[in-house]
Amino acid sequence: MRLVVAILLSVMAGAATAAEKVTLRLGDVKGDRFISLRESGELNNLPYELKLTSFDSGAPVQEALNAGALDVGFTGDLPFLFVYAAGAPVKAVGAWQNNPDSIALLTRPNSGIHKLSDLKGKQIAVNRGGWGHYLVLGLLERAGLKPADVKLRFLGPVDGRAALASHAVDAWATWEPYVSSAIVVDNAVLVPQGGGKGILSGYSYALAREEALKDPAKRQAIADLQGRLAKAQIWAIQHPAAFADALSKSLGMPPAITQRWIANAQIRPVNFTPTLADSLQHSADFFLRYRVLPKAVNVRQAFDYQLAGQANQAAAGLTQPVGENSHE
Repeated sequence: MRLVVAILLSVMAGAATAAEKVTLRLGDVKGDRFISLRESGELNNLPYELKLTSFDSGAPVQEALNAGALDVGFTGDLPFLFVYAAGAPVKAVGAWQNNPDSIALLTRPNSGIHKLSDLKGKQIAVNRGGWGHYLVLGLLERAGLKPADVKLRFLGPVDGRAALASHAVDAWATWEPYVSSAIVVDNAVLVPQGGGKGILSGYSYALAREEALKDPAKRQAIADLQGRLAKAQIWAIQHPAAFADALSKSLGMPPAITQRWIANAQIRPVNFTPTLADSLQHSADFFLRYRVLPKAVNVRQAFDYQLAGQANQAAAGLTQPVGENSHE
């Protein structure tokens, strides 16, 4: 009898263990990736639990990853560069691309900025070490100007928008959905030739803590999530009206903003290969030249390509790029 009871208890314990799902803690910027996962049905029948935290920009996603509050985070390439250079225990495990021109310099119609050379002497809001900062440095080069010819104000996206609207700065470098929000709601305008095409790659990454990657169950879940995300992003491309409507309802944004956002950003999955490391290395060298990055960094070890099989298969059918990369 004791043997039977012992066997039953052992079987019950094993069943309970098998029933327990691993939990992935995910951080996203503005929730658009998560919403595409949800609306496409890719979150149905997950073999793991997914816990989401949404952030306004990539930097706090990195901070949460570095602090161990997240297992996976979705963010742009440049915030990743800085935390990796600082020694954060994270690796890129997947990627997608935004249209580089959806990262842009905005101004007001009455600012007197009609061409890039008009930026001389102006105050420009940027996010330090992020896409906005990189864009402005590249645009100044394009105009034959130097950083000393303008005054940079280091502000996050919410404060940057307020500063432009209140005339505290003359221009603001930002990305979607902030570009569309400022144009639709604040009547901001794009600075001519002020987009990221030819300067920025537009790449964003799925990052994972090394601790999570060493856990076999979490590693398998992360690989599965990358495949689902790629399929979800393809669904969003194929169903722009439904995706814009879902973004509007979930994020509390007017449909005019979300429609412009997704049409402008053209978010799409890309093959996760070592060519991405070349792009990030170029960015690291560029920021080092301008002393934004305090020391040289080799990004070759910042990538784990082994989890991208499912995502690469999904992305294989999308061969048309969304814009020129910054390093061509």
